[in-house]
Amino acid sequence: MKRFVHLYFYRTEDQKEIKMEPKNFIRKALIGLFVLFSIGLSGCVGSQMMVAPEDSISLVQGGPQTGSWESNDVLLNYQYVYQPGALKLNFSGGAKRGYDQLAIWIRFFDAQGKLLETKSVFNSGFRQKFSSVRGSNQKIFDIPMESTQFSFQSMLKKRTNRR
Repeated sequence: MKRFVHLYFYRTEDQKEIKMEPKNFIRKALIGLFVLFSIGLSGCVGSQMMVAPEDSISLVQGGPQTGSWESNDVLLNYQYVYQPGALKLNFSGGAKRGYDQLAIWIRFFDAQGKLLETKSVFNSGFRQKFSSVRGSNQKIFDIPMESTQFSFQSMLKKRTNRR
C-alpha cells in the first residue's frame, strides 16, 4: 500500500488546490540548488590572479640586478640574483608613516602573467620597528621553474594610539 503525504498550495484567485508529493518537491529543490551552485562555481573557473606587464619586474639571470619599488606604504630598494628555481634578494627600505604592522610579499608570475606563488619578504609583527630593515636584509627563495617575472605587495596597518 503506497501512502502519499500531500503539500497543499492555494491560489488566491480561484482557491484551486495544487498537490505535490514531498519526494518530488525535495528532488526539485535539490536540483534547483545544484544548478545555482554549478552556475556560481563556473564563475570561479579561470579567475586566477594575473599581473599587468607594467606592474611586474622581469627576472633576468646572472649578476645582481637592482631596482626600487614604491607603494602607498613603503619604499623598498632591492638587489637580486636569479637562477632558475632560486632568487637571492637583498632589500632595504622604510615605511612612509607610523604603523602597528607592516608586511611585504613577493609574488612570482609566469610569462602569461598568471600568479604562481606568493612568499613573505618581511613581516614586522605588532609594533616592531622597520629599522631592522633600514640596513640590508637578505632572503633566498625557492621559486617555481616557470617564473619569468615578479612583483611586490605590501600591507600597512596604520598606527593607533592604543597601548
